[in-house]
Amino acid sequence: MNMTANPPEDTVQGGEPGSSPSVSAPENERPEDRPGVIRNIFSMRCPECRRGKVFANLFLKMNPTCPVCGLKFEREPGYFLGAMYFSYAMAIPPLTAMTLLQKWRNPERSMASCIVVSALVFIPLVVPIVRFSRVLWLHFDRFFDPQDRQTPSSKSN
Repeated sequence: MNMTANPPEDTVQGGEPGSSPSVSAPENERPEDRPGVIRNIFSMRCPECRRGKVFANLFLKMNPTCPVCGLKFEREPGYFLGAMYFSYAMAIPPLTAMTLLQKWRNPERSMASCIVVSALVFIPLVVPIVRFSRVLWLHFDRFFDPQDRQTPSSKSN
């Protein structure tokens, strides 16, 4: 039995702030105890440790790093441009459905007015969709590219 002091369960080990340090999991934690990926995405948690919150508030202010494991969320400038694909995929179907439903229920109404009304009704959904698309992008990117990309200035020699 190792008698050395173990770090607390939320302690970041190794690496610099913003790099992808290893997370020390509690000794009694089993993989099945961690939230599932789908639940993790909907609760907007870190893709690495599944505990830290991605967003600092209810709007679009993101934590720069995971408060639990220290994972840097924005790997490089413009990183979240990829989230626009998810955002677009989530926005177009409801906008199209609302527009077509209005046109179907009121055939005499112009298509332009249906589009404008749909866009106005859609406005309250913009922030939740952007938040969700960023979390989806984080999980998608970490799944396909789990290695952190380091910039030349952050590499240590």
